[in-house]
Amino acid sequence: MRGFGAFVRALAGSAARLRAAATTADSSSGGGGGGGGGGGALTLVLGNESADLDSIVSSIALAYALGAGPSGVAAIPVINANRSDMVLRPDCTLLLDAVLAAEGARGVADLAFIDDFDPAAIAQRYSSSSAAQSPPPSTASSPSSGQAEENEHRLDIWLVDHNAPASRLAVLAPFVRGIVDHHVDEGQCPQAAWRQIATVGSCSTLVAERLRALPDAIDPPLAKMLLAPILIDTANLSPAAQRATDADIACAAWLAAMVDWTPQPARITANDGSDGDGEEEEGSAAPSLDVATADDLYRVLGRLKGAVSHLAAADLLRKDYKQWDIIAGASGRRWTVGISSVGYRLRKWLKRDGRVAIEAAIGDWVRRQRLDLALVMTHGKARDRKHGPKLYGRDLAVVFAPRLAADPLRRAAILDALARDETLGLHSYFAADSAPLADALAHFYTQTRAESSRKQVFPAVKAVIEAVG
Repeated sequence: MRGFGAFVRALAGSAARLRAAATTADSSSGGGGGGGGGGGALTLVLGNESADLDSIVSSIALAYALGAGPSGVAAIPVINANRSDMVLRPDCTLLLDAVLAAEGARGVADLAFIDDFDPAAIAQRYSSSSAAQSPPPSTASSPSSGQAEENEHRLDIWLVDHNAPASRLAVLAPFVRGIVDHHVDEGQCPQAAWRQIATVGSCSTLVAERLRALPDAIDPPLAKMLLAPILIDTANLSPAAQRATDADIACAAWLAAMVDWTPQPARITANDGSDGDGEEEEGSAAPSLDVATADDLYRVLGRLKGAVSHLAAADLLRKDYKQWDIIAGASGRRWTVGISSVGYRLRKWLKRDGRVAIEAAIGDWVRRQRLDLALVMTHGKARDRKHGPKLYGRDLAVVFAPRLAADPLRRAAILDALARDETLGLHSYFAADSAPLADALAHFYTQTRAESSRKQVFPAVKAVIEAVG
């Protein structure tokens, strides 16, 4: 079995291989349908478009697991974000550079990103292949097992940390063979032969459990890489956050025992933590993952993830963003909905930019993404009073596209349904938002059910649009 070190060192050529596959598709497209010849089988593991720590780590670890198993599939993890967007994810960069370098690779530079190649060209190349129409491989011995001749010109897509391709990658949906996820099942990609969707706090827990079944598959750097998103996604396994399941807790304990902790780490300041307020000490030392405990690992990465106050509004909106197309049940109309998760409390954002500027930024985002509806979920710690304690909370902005200005009744119905949803617990942030029939396209709310993240909010929004839209 090839170890994790050998796997990550081989990633250096993955982006080039994907570009070559897309180029082959482009050059052969004039010959009638893209063809399946040349280059052989291709297996990609694709994380979700928010490209947060859990999604990126899960995609890398699952690609490794597919190769470490009995079938030995050579899978390529693909980061579902543009390469340049990693500047918005310092927590991911710090962890991946440290872990991959420990295994002899360069770091993030060796990974493949969604803008390194043309997914549509690759889909076109494999769409005319007989393997594209053949049944998914048997899962008797492994989710990706099957006869080599059947897979010779096959494109297999594995989705991790989501169970339906984003709308911009819908062209890949027919090739989805496997799903490992912890979100609500959207019921798409029924042809997937392997479908593991379980309610856990972190998708990395599911991938780690898969690797746990393989002898000697996890070494200390990989254990640290898998542990980090479990801690981040569950607020350090905090019972108060109501995110960690028994599976997350057990998996975290098992992984932590395998990590090589640094006996005497650099000092971590008292302000380190996932406050989401972006407040940093002047002259503080560069962050390091040479830490002594899992708590320290959580604090360092949480601090980096929460340092967003310096980002422009457009960067806040795109840093952790997902988009869907929802078909309204009665009318059959397609709604394009985007949800941004912003680790910056609304009151701080309002103090910094003001409501007019925030509404303008979200409106511009709606136009750029061609959305019908945008939701901006702000979250983090903030003080209710000047010298009071920092408390975690959530707020929600709901912004309609200008083309819906002439449809106040539909807007009011959607707002009313969201306001009545008990999983959200919405209360108007501004007095004007209590009048949904007004001309305003933007509405702001305090979300009292702070435990409900995007994982719970999207199904609620989807149900509302399907019923009302």
